[in-house]
Amino acid sequence: MNITRVRRAAGETAQFDLEEDFPPFEFASETISFLSPVHVQLRVHNTGKLLLAQGIVVTELKAVCGRCLEDFRYPMNLSFEDEWVYAPSATEEQQESAFLFEKDEFMINERILEQIVLALPMKFVCTPNCQGLCQLCGANLNREKCRCVTSEADPRLAGLAKLTLDD
Repeated sequence: MNITRVRRAAGETAQFDLEEDFPPFEFASETISFLSPVHVQLRVHNTGKLLLAQGIVVTELKAVCGRCLEDFRYPMNLSFEDEWVYAPSATEEQQESAFLFEKDEFMINERILEQIVLALPMKFVCTPNCQGLCQLCGANLNREKCRCVTSEADPRLAGLAKLTLDD
């Protein structure tokens, strides 16, 4: 992506339409892969002090449900806003908070991946009403009923079973 024109003129705005294939990545001990290319619509505006980047990211991920352990498609449509600063002219505060660049042409894949990771849930769930797995036999309760006897008391309350009521 080349931002020469917008970087050199305060008030200038540029639009970018990017599409890129991303490799799988690790998140919360899981491997997340992309089922479609990452599509980014990006608007970069020179405020005079920095470049304000506003974008929309659209893609689809392959994730594993944290309840039933089944693979499922996880569509993503997220928006973000980012501050970009030309490194040689960055203030101390900007060096800590903004994306610094040194050349007018650079890849923003790493920055886009950061935005994707920030938008991910801590635990993927295939559907809001996913019933998960049976704790005893491991059956997927979304697809089958298990035949486990569930009349056992909660083991944390086992001490109460020893108590008797004396008249």
